[in-house]
Amino acid sequence: MSLNLKKDQLRWLAKKGVRINAPADADTLRIPEPAYGLEAHSTHSAGGVMPLGSYSYAHSFARHVEYVGRYCSIGGGLQTYTNTHPVDRASTSPVFYQRRKFREWGGDLVQGDLLVPFEPPSAKVRIGNDVWIGETVRIREGVSIGDGAIIAADALVTKDVAPFAVVGGVPARVIRHRFDPDLSSALLQLEWWRYSVSDLIPLQPDQPVQFAVALEAALAKGQLQPRAEDRFLLRDLLRTQGAG
Repeated sequence: MSLNLKKDQLRWLAKKGVRINAPADADTLRIPEPAYGLEAHSTHSAGGVMPLGSYSYAHSFARHVEYVGRYCSIGGGLQTYTNTHPVDRASTSPVFYQRRKFREWGGDLVQGDLLVPFEPPSAKVRIGNDVWIGETVRIREGVSIGDGAIIAADALVTKDVAPFAVVGGVPARVIRHRFDPDLSSALLQLEWWRYSVSDLIPLQPDQPVQFAVALEAALAKGQLQPRAEDRFLLRDLLRTQGAG
């Protein structure tokens, strides 16, 4: 589905916490919107609205991403892909499985019934929380990116990425892990991304170990309350414009 957004709608959305980086001279912006919810406090590319969680931004649009967590940073040129040709048959050519190609290239119409269709596998990409994706990354459909992972620019991601792993290359491989196993485990258990940025800033997020200790102490004292995930479709939010 696509949406046609005027300048006044873009300004209204920004006040609601959904910012779309439209060109300054654009009177109307036509953008695709996937059927997956996003959260407020997110910033989107003029290329399309991504299902971003709060405090996340994207400089690109990829249609087959069904979920992006909070505190994510997504560079330009993100693409998803799938196997669009069969690799386990005698030939990968569509002339053997697409009726249209078969007819175009002189196939006997009677023999068309012998064609065995090929349906490319379709599974969506899921991106966890606090994920940083560099420029011009390609991710295979069906892949999940773990919390805290980093994907280097130009990487081709063909399989799931573990939490806090740094991957890069073609195909992408693990370069290193951001933290030692104990700290990674602690951060995953604390799920710090469930909390508002204003609650987290005083806990020294620039010092990961101290941050984990301080967050655990604050939670034990009941000083912090998580922000419930509140996702919505952009078109549903727009329907409320002018209400009340």
